[in-house]
Amino acid sequence: MGLYDLLFNDEYTNSNNFSPLNISREIWFAFLEEFSHWKDNDIYAISFFIDFDYDNQQDIRLYFGYNTETHYRSELCRNVEDIEVRWNYEFWLQNELFCFGEDGFTRNMLQEWFRQQHIPETQSVERLTEQLIHSVRDIHKSRILSHRFGKEIPVIIHNRYYYPDIATVNMEANGDCLEYEFITYCLKGKFDPEQMTSIK
Repeated sequence: MGLYDLLFNDEYTNSNNFSPLNISREIWFAFLEEFSHWKDNDIYAISFFIDFDYDNQQDIRLYFGYNTETHYRSELCRNVEDIEVRWNYEFWLQNELFCFGEDGFTRNMLQEWFRQQHIPETQSVERLTEQLIHSVRDIHKSRILSHRFGKEIPVIIHNRYYYPDIATVNMEANGDCLEYEFITYCLKGKFDPEQMTSIK
């Protein structure tokens, strides 16, 4: 029996020999693999961008990316506040280097985790966000970021909007690694009320 069958065969997953999927660990492992290929040395923040289909909130894609000091400085000529250029994903590289949930394997993994955990479709984004908090904490505990950049940098969990709950999620995930400026930006940010209830 192959790995796919081990994960998605109902007879096997319902047996006593099966260990439930630890989705936060799987995301952490996927990030570790992707991070090993990153070349830029002036990264100041990492993006965990959550995108999903409003008509099916279990159709979720998690994009890994980052922004650099070089790109931030290049965007400062825009007629917007510096704080928005620095923290709003709209002005970032949007490199989206890896998407967890886009390929067949990770998409099926997510669907299997939703099934195992009996997660209603309307709670999918919120429950996955809770797991991402654990993933980010594990990233910081590993010290791979400080080993690479000389200090821990924030891993921002977000969608396309910034509001107080986004700040809360990222304070829980990043602790002291989160810059106060990002919190300030979220507290005064404009948002879509539907998005506000989806991530937290």
